[in-house]
This record gives sequence, C-alpha cells and structure tokens, in this order.
Amino acid sequence: MTGRGQQRASAIAGSGKWVSTARLAKFPKNILALVVLTGQYHITIKSHFPTAMRKNTYFAATLSALVLASLCPAARAVLFTNFSEFGTTVNGYQDDFNGSTLNPNWFEYKGIPAEPSHFSLSGLGSLRMHAANGDPNKLLYNPALGYNPTTQNVLALIRMTTEGANMDGARGGLAAVSGTGDAQGLNLLYRQPGQNGNGNHFNLLDDARAWGPGTDPTAGGAGWVIGEYQWLRLVVDGGGVPSGKIWPAGGAAEPAGFNLSWDARGRAGLAGLTTDSNGGANEFEVDFILIQASGLPAIQVVPEPAAGTLGLMGVAVLGLTRRRRPQGRHRLRE
Repeated sequence: MTGRGQQRASAIAGSGKWVSTARLAKFPKNILALVVLTGQYHITIKSHFPTAMRKNTYFAATLSALVLASLCPAARAVLFTNFSEFGTTVNGYQDDFNGSTLNPNWFEYKGIPAEPSHFSLSGLGSLRMHAANGDPNKLLYNPALGYNPTTQNVLALIRMTTEGANMDGARGGLAAVSGTGDAQGLNLLYRQPGQNGNGNHFNLLDDARAWGPGTDPTAGGAGWVIGEYQWLRLVVDGGGVPSGKIWPAGGAAEPAGFNLSWDARGRAGLAGLTTDSNGGANEFEVDFILIQASGLPAIQVVPEPAAGTLGLMGVAVLGLTRRRRPQGRHRLRE
C-alpha cells in the first residue's frame, strides 16, 4: 500500500472499519502496511531497524503492540477528538457502545411496535441503526432521575454505512426534546438528493409537523459520503430554537458557528438517536454520543477509554521493561 489516498480508500472500502489517515501517517511507510479486509485489521511491520528487530524480540513486541493499540477497534473514537467538550467536565451522559448490551436507560420507540429492534451493538464499539417501518423510530436516553426536557445538546460521531433507495423515509441522525409517549420531537438527519434539499445533505425536522432548513452541498454546504464519519451536533436552546452543526471527524477543530438554525418549535422530552421511517433502508453506525442537559451528572468527556487499547499498551510496556532479559527468552508469556 502506498500513499495516504490509498490508505484512506482502503479503509473506506473495508467492511465498516474507519482508520484515520492522520493516525496512519504517524507511522513511516516502511514500518507499517495496513489492509482492512472483512472486518479485520491485517498488519505487517517491516522494520526500519532490521538488526534490532532480529536480535531484540521485545522491541518487535513493543512496536507491534503499540501499532495494534492505535488501531484497536475498541479505540476508534479516540482517533477523533476534534469537538469542543473533549477532556472537559460537563453535565451529561456519554456512551461509546463498547459493551455487550445497551445501557438499560436507553428507551427504544418503534413506529410499529411489533417490529424487531432497529438498533443493535456491533460488538466492535459502535451502535448500528437499521432500516425501519412506521414513524418515528428512535433510541432515547431515559434515566430514572430525568433531565431538562427542553434545553439539550446532543453530539454524536456517526456515518452512513449503507444507502438504501432514495425516498422520504430514508433518514438517520440525532434526536432531541422527543416526547416519551410518541417520540415526536426535533431531529438533525442525513438526507438524500431531492429529499427537501440538494445533494447528499442534512435537514432539521420537527416530527409530523414540518421539514426545516437543510444544508446545500452544491453551494459549499455540509454533505456526506458513505463510510465517512462526521460529527453531528443538535442544540435546542432555552427558547426552543433548534440549531444543527456538521463537521468532519478527525479534521480541523469544531467550527464556532452552526450550519442550520430554525425558529422556536415548542417541543419537550428526551434526547438520543433517530433511524429510518416508513420503509427507509439507510444503515448507520454511531461510535460515540454525548447528551448534555441540566439534571444529568457531572462527567469528564473522554470518548472510549478503550480497555482493549489499555491491555495492548500493557503488553507494550511489558516489552519495554523486559527488553534487557537474557536472549534465551524469545516470547512474552501470556
């Protein structure tokens, strides 16, 4: 593999694994070759120091562990920290979806109750949002102690993984101030060309009432590409006014201004995620979500502490600390 463009294209072509080109660029091309195939990382390390690699197995183990740690599926969101709250303390809830089951405080509203769940964990540190019938279909955060139902700030790292037929029900993105009885509220959604806007764009939506303003990629506005992670932010202020912001994951810092803003909508309820409606078949993957509202506990915002990464880093440290052991020890013990 040669060139950053090919690295990026290969990552997108893989079955759902995005690897930051900036992260790959940190490794010299003659050290690391990466191919993403069928959901697995295949890594080949060619040493720039052949003598050291041959004579010091702990050097090799350390380098291997560090590379694996940086590319571990459980650490994907750690690659993308270009949002304003990173490392700060806020009143909120964050989820990196790297458990075996969803937090029980998540509440799924299905437009057709008899349908199977429209949200599932990938097992690789992300949430998948699936095709759905009925309207709306949402996953809303509903803790026992509650939180401010009218003033909310929702941020998520999200991408479209499969594009279905171009139709009104094909949508997905963020939800805020959505009622517990009917899940109707405000949304910031991925939209296809001709669906209330031009090109692959984003729209605000007031459920069952009206479509709001949208971006226009044909005129330089925010757009989307299948497989590419974006940060989406939906803020509803104290006056009930929704605003939406979209920017690339892993790139420049979060922009100060919003892409979209509407008028006061008078909604109240819960915050979370929205997937397709009425036969829409787009598929999405969410790697991290942060919900902020008064009434939620104070937390430090750190996407995915990534136990998998820490374990691999431990192997690296072990390799470093044992590098001066006798040459007879050629392998790290498990």
